[in-house]
Amino acid sequence: MLSLEKIKEFLCEELQNADINIFDEVTSTNTLLKEQGRSKNEWCTVIASSQTGGKGRLGRSFYSPENTGVYFSVLLKPDLKIEKAILITTAAAVAVTKALEKLGAENPQIKWVNDIFINNKKVCGILTESVINSVSKKLDFAVLGVGVNLFEPKGSFPEDLKSIAGAVFSEEMPDIKERFVAEFLNGFYKLYKNLSTASFMNEYREKCFILGKEISVISDESVRKGIAKAIDENARLEVEFSDNHIEFISSGEISIKI
Repeated sequence: MLSLEKIKEFLCEELQNADINIFDEVTSTNTLLKEQGRSKNEWCTVIASSQTGGKGRLGRSFYSPENTGVYFSVLLKPDLKIEKAILITTAAAVAVTKALEKLGAENPQIKWVNDIFINNKKVCGILTESVINSVSKKLDFAVLGVGVNLFEPKGSFPEDLKSIAGAVFSEEMPDIKERFVAEFLNGFYKLYKNLSTASFMNEYREKCFILGKEISVISDESVRKGIAKAIDENARLEVEFSDNHIEFISSGEISIKI
């Protein structure tokens, strides 16, 4: 069982009074927190040792076995227009890489927009789900979910994940789950205070390993190849396609040969 006492031992002063709830197993920390979003205060956090229905982007599932990683969601209530919601995810990606580095991880990198890789394997996924206020057209609230594979599961990953999924560390360490949650929350809190300024985007670009490389942009209709040229202040990916046509992509999926 994860220890709330140990998390608070490493947590910054500003978040000591946050409502943090720990479970052995849930269906999905994002789902649980979304159901309570309007009645809970900002920074309410749900943490689980495993998920039976972990959620990934584009409706996919996120493999979340016990004794392997840590999975948590944070309730946010920013004064933010919907088109800026992507900044939550990008700030979280920076906070994840910095937290992992503090714990001794080897060169964590970002694959636009929401995946963290180490040694060419995905070790962490980030999913932000937003609820929109129909009157103001701003976010009513957002739920930020983070799932990280700190260790490889016993018996390794399932066959369909072996080639793409990895773990941060090769062996278990004391309090590492609690320390990661606290380090992430501490770092993300600092970035979140100035979220609308996107002051963290230079760090995001430095950690993003796809820039300058050939990628495939995947949509329902097609797969188009291009070069990832840059990331702008709104976290949009600038892609130059083979016909020299340039697009700025703010959502969707990309793939890259590693």
